[in-house]
Amino acid sequence: MEIEQNFSDIHNEFWAKDEVTQLVKMGIINGYPDKQFRPALEVSRGQAANLLSQALGLPDAPYRPIFKDVSSKSSHLRGAMSTYKAEIFLGKEDGTFGVADSLTREQMATVIVRAFKLQDTGEEIQFKDQKRISESHRDGVKILAQHGITTGKEDGTFDPKTAVNRATYVVFLHRAMVKTDKITETPQISFKKAGTYGNFKPVRHEQNFVEVPVSKTDKTYLRSNAYLQLTNEKTKKHSHSTDTVYTYSIAGMSPAVVNVTKRQLENGDYFIFTELRNPQRLPITVDLIQSESNVAKGIVRTYDRYPIKKNADGTFGFDMTTYPTGVFEKTLAEGNKAQKMIGKSFRSKELSLKYKNGESSHTRELMDESEAFSGILLGDTVLSVYTLQSQGYDVVDHWLLLSDQQLFSSNQQMDDWMHESAIYYKKRNKWYTANGPYNKMATTIEPMPASGRGYGRNLLLVKEDRVMGKYNETQERYYESLLYNSFANLDIFKGDKTYWETEVTSTYLKNLFGITAPFVDTRFNEQIALFLYNGGKAFGHSDYNRGLINYADLLVSQKSKGNIIKVDANSYYIQDYFPSKQNVKTHTSMNHLLGGMNILLLAYKETGKPIYLETATSLQSAIEKDVTKWIRPNGDIWYKMSPNRTLVGEDYVHLTLEDLIHSYEMWMDVDPSKTAVFERMIRSKAGYMNKNNKGYTTKIKNGLERIGMPQLLPAGLEHTDAL
Repeated sequence: MEIEQNFSDIHNEFWAKDEVTQLVKMGIINGYPDKQFRPALEVSRGQAANLLSQALGLPDAPYRPIFKDVSSKSSHLRGAMSTYKAEIFLGKEDGTFGVADSLTREQMATVIVRAFKLQDTGEEIQFKDQKRISESHRDGVKILAQHGITTGKEDGTFDPKTAVNRATYVVFLHRAMVKTDKITETPQISFKKAGTYGNFKPVRHEQNFVEVPVSKTDKTYLRSNAYLQLTNEKTKKHSHSTDTVYTYSIAGMSPAVVNVTKRQLENGDYFIFTELRNPQRLPITVDLIQSESNVAKGIVRTYDRYPIKKNADGTFGFDMTTYPTGVFEKTLAEGNKAQKMIGKSFRSKELSLKYKNGESSHTRELMDESEAFSGILLGDTVLSVYTLQSQGYDVVDHWLLLSDQQLFSSNQQMDDWMHESAIYYKKRNKWYTANGPYNKMATTIEPMPASGRGYGRNLLLVKEDRVMGKYNETQERYYESLLYNSFANLDIFKGDKTYWETEVTSTYLKNLFGITAPFVDTRFNEQIALFLYNGGKAFGHSDYNRGLINYADLLVSQKSKGNIIKVDANSYYIQDYFPSKQNVKTHTSMNHLLGGMNILLLAYKETGKPIYLETATSLQSAIEKDVTKWIRPNGDIWYKMSPNRTLVGEDYVHLTLEDLIHSYEMWMDVDPSKTAVFERMIRSKAGYMNKNNKGYTTKIKNGLERIGMPQLLPAGLEHTDAL
């Protein structure tokens, strides 16, 4: 008889598969939540009593304070009381039941003889180690052998003092039930081959489980060889998602904890972020386990079909990270398909540097990125295991995005994203946490570990511009869910402020101006405001312009705060950076300047408030008065203006042209008389790029077409991301 395999460690080659399968089906014994039976685990006296009471259908017996180690709330209460009443287990001389003591083979013989009322047939049976059998159990061992329930070991011994494991106990129990006509032995079975994913291996030793209530349909557990206990549960609402955080302590490992965050998105999908924090020396392994039923088929499409060509550069050094594991697609029995994106595990150490002003800079040293996922399909149940391994004094992160629908509408759409992620691996988020994604930081940050593997939360990557572009292009559910997640991460990063401050110090800025984290980077805030504005409009959010207005107000206030470079009474530049606690002047770069001006114009178009137009006009006037200074002799644009109004630095390859085109469009809508200076700079910058074969971005190509200047498209390759 061929049936579905029920446990990952009970297979066709296992000697007790028939007995285990029959008693499990009858509900006499169960496996563990991770779909393992663990046949080699020793059986305790308490467990043996529970199993016997179940097998015999013994009536419940009321609690009596007979045994010191059995309370009215004990998990072994029913087994201990009912088997004691039936005179199967009699307890120990010290007044305990011995619920936690291992059941020995000789004790097993005695309790089975008593339980099934087996009688002495008079046959004389001796084992080679007869003298080692306790006198109180000799009759039990003999009678068990008389009835053929045991034949002893192959060497002629009984091995009376050895502890009984789960498989052996089930086999002896099964034989006794068949012998006494309690059950009919089923025909020999054969299992259908189970499908596995990744490097799936059963964990044979004892484990502790705690259920994490993240789903109403599927089961999710934490598994560890240490005891896990829920210590806190809290819920936090974001603009368009809700986080529920479950915190578990790890017994004997204090203050180590596991945080499991379920981020419920407005579209019904949800993330699970698992974080193992281990601020001590001892290593810890914790597995997140998912058990999903009603599955007819499961396949994994992995990113590693698209190899990454790794390289280091002078700005960021070498990036260890790659891409997520891939998409697991399950086909349900009724034919519907659902997908989940599986991330890898990231082990890191938190770094911080405190300054005299009381502020600090925060980074992480990435120790390793590793494959966390493995799984097995048993019948109609998929078991997925995500392993977090701590070596001590570290933090281990893992993430999942789950949907009851398809994240990608076709394999082609999925493959396109995976291929793009391999090409642009440095600019695609893959290390997600409940507090935002971590990415390789420039080598000019502090604290920077000696290894050079400094990672942090880069605000430009917390907002997912490329994902927004892909969503607008394809409407794929995966991008929609990533955008909801990005909205939440930006909300968390911002905290109770109305703007965003960096949490990492740039030594480049520190050396120039003495600035340390936290500080406001105008470019970051401009792009976040636009991201939330465009995303909010695309999703129909009522608060779509909140970030835009807040940032426009911040820009307006900089004149009164003195964070400007003055040209004349009505013309000035706003500095690129506003330090939190340091009163210093910083430079103005053209791309920051244009971005801020564009935000002010958009805020004016949204609200009609004159102050936004007035401030934007002051910036436009400053550029117009200094335009001949900004344009370099070779036609390119200078990168920045210092507080003393000197111009220096190599400009970005593509980025500033994107901004100039946008500024031209914005002024064309508000006041076309202001556009001449931007057209002049567009022609100059584009001409320089064309002569030097710098290529262009998709944004530049589309933008030049919109403003009627497609002939200015620079020669060279098209790029997805600006350089």
